[in-house]
Amino acid sequence: MNPPTSLPFVAAVVAGMMAQAIKVLSFLVLEKRINYRRFVQTDGTPNMHSAAFAALTLEVAIRDGFGSIPFALALCVTAMVSVDIWNVKRAASRHAELIELILDRIGRTERPEAARKALSYTPVDVLAGTALGCIVALLVV
Repeated sequence: MNPPTSLPFVAAVVAGMMAQAIKVLSFLVLEKRINYRRFVQTDGTPNMHSAAFAALTLEVAIRDGFGSIPFALALCVTAMVSVDIWNVKRAASRHAELIELILDRIGRTERPEAARKALSYTPVDVLAGTALGCIVALLVV
């Protein structure tokens, strides 16, 4: 007897890993070198979190139906995660801008890493992750 598999979980993991792999490959194409940190960094397009949750949600819908309670729960969580991704990262980016402004005003020329790096996601990052997650979910079926 084969152990049962959780296709929604598999789809979520595969979508998240594919999002990270796309980031590594795009960095390779643009910068002509491999940056292995891109496998674990959460910023960039496509967004890993939205890809994973979109894949999970669509797989639940395919398995249990669009009118099911598990689908409704998954959809709510996916919507909250997607909105939070965009808002939290945007707030972190705004904080980095304020740190830059404060450092300029007090005359410091050295910058902490957090102040140098913009962390914000755009709606395109989240939507690209969502699209990738949906594609992965349809392929995993």
